[in-house]
Amino acid sequence: MKIQVIGSGSMWTKYNSACYLIDDKIMVDFPNGACKYLYRLNIIPNTIDNIVLTHFHGDHYFDMPFYILNKSKSENKNVNVCCSKEGKSQMNKISNLAFPNSFKDACNSLNLKYNFNDDFVVEDYKVQRILVDHGRMKPAFGYIFSKDNINVGFTGDTSLCKSVEILSEKCSYLFCDCMLIRGNGKHQGIDNLEYLSKKYPNCTFVVSHLEDDTRKEIKKFKIKNVVVPDDAQIIMVK
Repeated sequence: MKIQVIGSGSMWTKYNSACYLIDDKIMVDFPNGACKYLYRLNIIPNTIDNIVLTHFHGDHYFDMPFYILNKSKSENKNVNVCCSKEGKSQMNKISNLAFPNSFKDACNSLNLKYNFNDDFVVEDYKVQRILVDHGRMKPAFGYIFSKDNINVGFTGDTSLCKSVEILSEKCSYLFCDCMLIRGNGKHQGIDNLEYLSKKYPNCTFVVSHLEDDTRKEIKKFKIKNVVVPDDAQIIMVK
């Protein structure tokens, strides 16, 4: 399994907003600026058919209108969006705001499918979504991708909660929120990662959604099973 960290930062950093590309085929979140950064990596966004969205804060889905419009102009018309039912409505609202005269036509030209299920299959991966706790943003989901006895998880934005512990126990790699130095009711912090890395030594935690001061501080800890990635970094999971 190939995971490319397209973005590892919070909104107020020079790093791209948190998102990931699996096997060049599946995007986990599609935030502001994602399309342009994919182009800079020589990855054409319209070659990606599958989008898995964790929740509907702008820094996790605001490039979806541009992705949809670009798809409609390409030969590849397949789009599969896995998200909440509430999220579909949110995405339609911002897309109609962005392109009021063309978004509906763009959608009609595509083979656009939505998946609201808790368990589904995408590109041969069995996927399970699990509710996480992201403060007032509800619902917010984490995901587990499973194939050939390998489990890889993505928390999206979350505080430390029971679901994060489930993800940590089940997964060999967990791409997880660590926005803050000290976690709160919305986001995890370095203190939470210290706890998780000790309790679940068989899981490698790839931290993301990092504030600049958090990135600087967590690098000082040099925890064996915590990875602080750069944007565009590729992580191979076998």
